[in-house]
Amino acid sequence: MPRRAAVAALLAVTCAAPHALRAQGDEAPPPGRGVVRVIAPPVWGRWDRRFGAGTPGSVTGRLEPLGVDITSDSLGAAQLPFLAASEAALRTATGLTGYALNLGKASLRLNANVRAQPLGVAVGLSRRLSVSVLVPLVRSRVETFFDADTGAAWRAPVGRNPALSEPAAAGAFRSQVDAALAALRSQAATGPTALRAQAEAALAQLSPLLCALYSAAGGSAFDAASVCHAAAQTRPAPFLPLAGTEAGDSITTRLGAARTRWSQLVTAYASEGVTMPAFDAGFALPISAVSRAELQSFLLDTLAGAGGDSLGMALRTRLGDVEAAATYVVADRGRIRGLVTARVRLPTGWVDSERDFVDVGTGDHQLDLELGGRGTVALGPAFEVSAAGRVGFQLPDELVRRVSPANAPVAPAWQRALVRRDLGDYLALEVTPTWRIDDAFSLGVRYALFRQGAARFTYVDPGDSARVSLSASVLDGETAVRWIRVGAAFTFSTLGRFAAGRASAPYTLTVGYQNTLWGRGGRTPQTSLVYITLAAYFRIWGSGAERARDL
Repeated sequence: MPRRAAVAALLAVTCAAPHALRAQGDEAPPPGRGVVRVIAPPVWGRWDRRFGAGTPGSVTGRLEPLGVDITSDSLGAAQLPFLAASEAALRTATGLTGYALNLGKASLRLNANVRAQPLGVAVGLSRRLSVSVLVPLVRSRVETFFDADTGAAWRAPVGRNPALSEPAAAGAFRSQVDAALAALRSQAATGPTALRAQAEAALAQLSPLLCALYSAAGGSAFDAASVCHAAAQTRPAPFLPLAGTEAGDSITTRLGAARTRWSQLVTAYASEGVTMPAFDAGFALPISAVSRAELQSFLLDTLAGAGGDSLGMALRTRLGDVEAAATYVVADRGRIRGLVTARVRLPTGWVDSERDFVDVGTGDHQLDLELGGRGTVALGPAFEVSAAGRVGFQLPDELVRRVSPANAPVAPAWQRALVRRDLGDYLALEVTPTWRIDDAFSLGVRYALFRQGAARFTYVDPGDSARVSLSASVLDGETAVRWIRVGAAFTFSTLGRFAAGRASAPYTLTVGYQNTLWGRGGRTPQTSLVYITLAAYFRIWGSGAERARDL
């Protein structure tokens, strides 16, 4: 390697870790003909905030906690949209048009960090051309602190639906509702003429309430034989108002009135010689507010809940996205140096799990193609400026995702679908002025800009659109990424000294830090990076004259 290449600028590497660590450039000098470069560039990234967009009460680009979507003074259908059907049924059952499910005050704090330990090998095929492979081992960890204050009834006036733990009792109630409404329907059509109008009026009056309670008691739209089939929601109501609250008392009062009306009908039909079915099974309301443990159990429940993770810690240690590259030195004259690199990134990493709502993967797990270039101009004996640019083309793939809006990350299992994912292409630009302290030490300061377009999602099976009742394009939301990072690093290099015969081994060592100062997109993490990079050079063929001229 020429002596002037001894000044290595800031060094960080595309370690194929999750997106927060992406867009670092490999700046270790490429090896010359017959030289092998072994590089170990560990990088640590950490973030607990993001540059938000669209969060109620906030403004675009403002820093906000990662768990803001699940943090609320009244956790309900706004944060968990799949509770909307239950909420609608309970509005009908209570007669309270403004009724809203309130699971209490919830707080979710997240602290994400990714540690990538890549190991790379590059071989110089000529003085200008080299090829390389980088294999990253990535450990991603998300620490979670989930707290729910459900101790006060005014904060969480709901409890776990007793029907979920006592299905037999709930089944008796549903059977009687079905039998009573079926009898009314039959009597309205073919019963005693004098009572048909009364049966029709009772059916119209009682059906909304009883079908809403039927649904809340565990009946579902899949009960095709039920009279309430068309009105039932697709899953049982996981929560009901507490007994003794306004909503609970309203249900009790309205159900009591319905039973009184039914008794009157039974008497009227008995006078005509018609026996109506019994309707006296109990409908149980919870007596204690939902607890934090029950909330987490609800998230795990595949029947009435989300069928996912309980917002516990997520930890992955797996292979990242392996990459292969070819680098060609296009200029190496006097004060000007330049190179171009073509890179392919393989889908070997672990994508974040659709079951875990706070997971961070170890890679994007899809094929990328990247072209980049770097040029350096020496402006004096102790100062130079490098400029680099890279453009990445991310190829489509297929994977299973829970289809839900960006502001509702907790989605139920029945919203899972196989989708076609087309991640947005990206552009990275950076400028690095470097000051040479002596023939081995240098200090560099970097300004980096990164921009990635929004992802595009479509269903692999078009029929999933009707099943999920959401367009796959809702996954596109807040997937665009823009950020600006600033950082600095010290580099110690023996390459110049080795070429001059004053060092026994050629290597470079860089220690640096970067911080994300600005971001847009809605999910762009406010990442801080620490990296240490060691690159060592070994000649495997070539003459002694080449040793002095080129590593």
